[in-house]
Amino acid sequence: MATNTATEKPLTLREIILYNLAGFTFNVYDTILYAWVPYFYSPPPQSGRTGYIPLAALGIVLAGGRILDAVNDPLVGYWSDHTKSRWGRRKPFIFVASPILLLAFVFIWVPPVPAESLVNIVFLASVLFVYYWAYTGMLIPWFAVLPEMSPRNEDRIKVASIGVAIGVMGALLGGGLSGPIFSSRGPFMMGLLLGIPAFVLGEFTLFGIHERHQGAADDQWPGFFRVMKEVFTDRQFLSFAGMIMLVQLTYQLMLMNVPYFTTLILRRPESEASLLMAEVIILMAASAPLWYALLKRFPKRSLFRVIIALMATGFVLSYFIGMTDIIPPMAQAMIIFPVAAIPIGGMFTATLGVIADLTDYDELKSGRRREAVHYGVYGIVRKTGWALCALILSGVFSTFGYSVENPQGVRVIWLVCALSCAAGLAAFIPYRIGDSKEETRRIMGL
Repeated sequence: MATNTATEKPLTLREIILYNLAGFTFNVYDTILYAWVPYFYSPPPQSGRTGYIPLAALGIVLAGGRILDAVNDPLVGYWSDHTKSRWGRRKPFIFVASPILLLAFVFIWVPPVPAESLVNIVFLASVLFVYYWAYTGMLIPWFAVLPEMSPRNEDRIKVASIGVAIGVMGALLGGGLSGPIFSSRGPFMMGLLLGIPAFVLGEFTLFGIHERHQGAADDQWPGFFRVMKEVFTDRQFLSFAGMIMLVQLTYQLMLMNVPYFTTLILRRPESEASLLMAEVIILMAASAPLWYALLKRFPKRSLFRVIIALMATGFVLSYFIGMTDIIPPMAQAMIIFPVAAIPIGGMFTATLGVIADLTDYDELKSGRRREAVHYGVYGIVRKTGWALCALILSGVFSTFGYSVENPQGVRVIWLVCALSCAAGLAAFIPYRIGDSKEETRRIMGL
């Protein structure tokens, strides 16, 4: 069994902030990529922008890259859990992956051919492949530190809540500045000017990682495929995985849809997409204290179900934005988007804590600390959802339209988000894991 290597001590605010700075980096990259890669490579017809990849091909590239990359998540998790070095199990991965991630992020925005071309398809697929691998190499070991930071539910919620606030700052930087820079300086300068600060701050997370467990001895570790079988045959993890795949993809789909929604439904300049993204992101951050208080008072599993229902409601209402002239469409969007944005903040606050609970549950069953494996499998689930986003966006737009004359596909995306939330809520019904080891032991009869 993994052994504690340090005397348990309260987490300091400095330790929590430094640890969460990597979340700032990921949110800068994620927000920009989700919002602008589809719009940049496959702009709306008659937008006046150069198209580099046909919409259908772009969907395949984005989805295929995510699916191939998803396989990497549990491998990195297993490798990290099994690593022994003087720097620990997590830091070496983060140190090596971070600069590679920055370089790949910047090069995404320089397609070699200034027109639709097979060369651009191969180029984007290749750069995204490197980007996704580096992303995983940094993300999974970083995620895996959370359960080690404290065994107390209140501490874990605090780390996750502060993490959401810091991550939202990154998303705000990416979402709020990417539109104006994209329009005025071009996509490459957008990637460079926003990617470098994100990289620098992310490096400081190395100073906030203090591992409290060692890896198990080699003879205590089952093989990789046996570990995967144990995880994927557990009904509690499957319930969580099905829910998170269906629910979290709606946030990515929302960001991908906003530039199209801004120009085609709201009839506003593309730079104003950043206003909507900024509102969503600010509200996610502002709601963090609310969700922190509620998660301390109510079981995570119960509150998560309420969060999903609220998200679905917000997405249904978004479908009707611009159908009336009582108030300007942009004002309608600013009023309605918070209905989905505030619970999205709760979703991200609760998710990492739930995975920490699942890690404790696994330890009760197996006697091993396998944090990174669980976050790696979470990565598979999440990236499968991201892959679906690309296919959904291209499929809905191709079927229902995404032009000035026929923008119905942009509206239909909101209904798809609502239906995905409803399906995720149904998948989460069997989930019963408690908020502490003692509660889980009692509920599950362990």
